Amino acid sequence: MNLKEDPILMEVREVIYNFLSTSFLHSPTPSHIKTIIQQKLFEDFPLTLDTQDFVYALELLTSWAKENEHTDPETLCRELLQDYNALFVGPGHLLAPPWESVYLTEEKLTFGPPTMEVRAFYLRHGLEYFRKNHEPDDHFGLEMEFMAKLVSKQRQAQSKQEEEYYIKEQMAFLEDHVLKWLNDFTNDVYQYSKTKYFQGLALLAREFLNWDYQNLKESEP
Repeated sequence: MNLKEDPILMEVREVIYNFLSTSFLHSPTPSHIKTIIQQKLFEDFPLTLDTQDFVYALELLTSWAKENEHTDPETLCRELLQDYNALFVGPGHLLAPPWESVYLTEEKLTFGPPTMEVRAFYLRHGLEYFRKNHEPDDHFGLEMEFMAKLVSKQRQAQSKQEEEYYIKEQMAFLEDHVLKWLNDFTNDVYQYSKTKYFQGLALLAREFLNWDYQNLKESEP
């Protein structure tokens, strides 16, 4: 599959990266959850992958949506928020810290060398996180947002050379950062989550990112 020749697939990739960014970076809100359920997002997901875990991820998410179709969004959101906070926010010990530095440094602390490296990658593309020095730049949700922006730049490329540059940048960011901690992070989310929603998101993210990297490799000049 050649990403350079499939503008629809590029759009789908950008949509999924933005969805993952929102889902991991921001705590769930009633309006967001209501929209997901009403639009039957997971029954008609824009991408189909022939892997057991991707299929299972969509099964989990579809099951969760159907089970809660008539649940009050405020009530449902409170349940998801408890899970989200326990995994990613606190207080206390985090079950799945959402920062690259925690997984890739011996000290397991935020704002380690990976954070600075990610920040430099963002700046190379003229991007700077507005909560810099308050929320580490290597938050999983931010890394997904950055990938969405790179895909957007690829879609808007005015020449083959420019498009190839953004393909290489996406591959480099995945290789040097995302994929180095993806499996450990999503395994923690899946293992410690109390809801099908976050279990499904963890598997969805892992399978999509590994697939996306392989397809980028096939498109590499």
